[in-house]
Amino acid sequence: MSKSANEPWAGWAEQMQKWMATPGASNPFGVASGGMPGSGMPGGFANPFAAFTSAPLDPQSIMKSIDPEEIDRRIKDMRAVEGWLKLSLSTLEMSIKTMEMQRDAYASLRSMGESATKAATASSNFAKSAAKRASQKRASSRK
Repeated sequence: MSKSANEPWAGWAEQMQKWMATPGASNPFGVASGGMPGSGMPGGFANPFAAFTSAPLDPQSIMKSIDPEEIDRRIKDMRAVEGWLKLSLSTLEMSIKTMEMQRDAYASLRSMGESATKAATASSNFAKSAAKRASQKRASSRK
């Protein structure tokens, strides 16, 4: 990659590609091939500081290719995205709360309906039994 006026990050990207090409040299855990540190497996490390002393990363070469105005622009863009995500999150939270309230209201209405049905059934049964007793009383008084 070459640096140009339109790509102030090109030097940084070049350095990152070099850094990514040698993952074992920059791995802070010293594990190059998937072995567990200290397990005796291939890729385990003997010197825990070897990863830090052999890293090819040069911070000065990265920082001189980054334009502060570009960083400010990216921060501004990210803040806009952050605001949009917060708004979306609050909208989602309100939707969840509304649905929970609807669920609770339906549960209350359902229990009230069941109570009313039980009360109506009980009063109907009481009325039927009262009418039956009254008719039996009349029938016994006629005899």
